[in-house]
Amino acid sequence: MPEALLISIITPCLNRVGFIAEAVESVLKQDSSRFEHIIVDGGSTDGTLEILKRYPHLQVISQPDDGSYDALNKGIHLAQGEVIGFLNTDDLYERDIFGTVAQAFADHSEIDALVGGARILHEKSRGDWVALATFPSVSQNELLMRATQGVPIFNAWFFRRRLFEEIGMFDTRYLYVADRDFLIRMAFQSRPYTNLDELFYHYRMHPGSFTLSGQDSGEAGYMFESRALAERYIRLKGMRTADLKYFKTWHSQITAEQIVTAWRKKAIGRMFQFMRVGFRYNTFGWPGIFLGKTLERFIVLINRISGEKSD
Repeated sequence: MPEALLISIITPCLNRVGFIAEAVESVLKQDSSRFEHIIVDGGSTDGTLEILKRYPHLQVISQPDDGSYDALNKGIHLAQGEVIGFLNTDDLYERDIFGTVAQAFADHSEIDALVGGARILHEKSRGDWVALATFPSVSQNELLMRATQGVPIFNAWFFRRRLFEEIGMFDTRYLYVADRDFLIRMAFQSRPYTNLDELFYHYRMHPGSFTLSGQDSGEAGYMFESRALAERYIRLKGMRTADLKYFKTWHSQITAEQIVTAWRKKAIGRMFQFMRVGFRYNTFGWPGIFLGKTLERFIVLINRISGEKSD
């Protein structure tokens, strides 16, 4: 029987003393020993590095970087495995999935990637994490939609090393959305992947999370960067009409969220600014998307008020 493929796990890290040990343990609890775990630390000063010293199997580099995607690129250059996965410091892999991942790549030499499902966990009380939402794997022909207006669950993906060599690394101009940009490039090149109806990954939502802080704000940095990414692709020449629609819809959803946030903050000037941007990039489609988003928010508000009264 041939030896299982080596899986390289890359974790970007900065000051995660409260989470990093559990992330490392979630890799150690896998059903395959054919892995390496690379921690790319940006210069932690909170005791994270002392915790990492407890795990001699780790490959740790600690030096200043230009953000998490720069750290991921460094990790890819160091990785020896044929298959690469990305684990955040505050998240966890589902138990016993590495054997499944390795077997899928071994059985299907033609695929460049594999994706499973993901779950978001919320800390109900100290140490008590409960499921908040579950997202299915990205099915075939769904990639561009999930990479734009959907939830791409990037950390539930595993990739062959050759994919990074052929379509490029993460774009370090972005602080939040270079993973979406990578999946968009993968979709445009129709790179083959397969999906499994199995849970691969657990995201943990907490106030210090990079993108899952629980703060619902259309004016967060993540939203502005997402809008800029959508605008960049909308401006591309020669895109198929069907593909362009994904980006215009995504852009309209973002500006609608920004208007709702500005309205809550009573920032009338910003509301009209976001309206102008929305119209400029999706003149005919934006009004309907905005009205739908407004109705959605109104229903949520009514349900919240009704719940408070019933209590």
